[in-house]
Amino acid sequence: MYEVISELPPYHDVSHDHNLAIRICKGLRPRFYIKVPQLIVHLIKRCLDSNPLTRPEAEEIKKILNQWSNELFNKLKNHEIQIQIREAENINKNLAVSSAPSTSLGLSYKSRSEDIYTSRLLNFNNLPEPKNTVDYYDNQNDDIISMESSVSLSLQIDISQLNI
Repeated sequence: MYEVISELPPYHDVSHDHNLAIRICKGLRPRFYIKVPQLIVHLIKRCLDSNPLTRPEAEEIKKILNQWSNELFNKLKNHEIQIQIREAENINKNLAVSSAPSTSLGLSYKSRSEDIYTSRLLNFNNLPEPKNTVDYYDNQNDDIISMESSVSLSLQIDISQLNI
């Protein structure tokens, strides 16, 4: 969903290395540079939950996406997804994208040779227990727009203390 919404690969702005894997276990999640409708934010957060048992199954995701698609296709007025999309579009028109990477949305980024976007087995010893960060999953601040360095500062780790 991140690539579809942002037109950027997840974690496009950090090296794909052991440190990234550890940061993900410690709660790092992709951030958006645009306003995303809250219904979509809620689904994304559920899909990225550190506890696999609380993530939605593929069939549930399919059902949700089909419902949204039907509401948009049939142009049924005042459905929540339509209201939220209009609200996000209005906000995004006014967002300054100067600090954001660029694609057809006006965002750009540079890929690195070490970045790999395919599944692979990573063989780590003593990986930290996966967890969700409070700032990403806090219901009172139910948004996932990038706050620049707020995530990276809170997720810095001392690699020398890890047994990798």
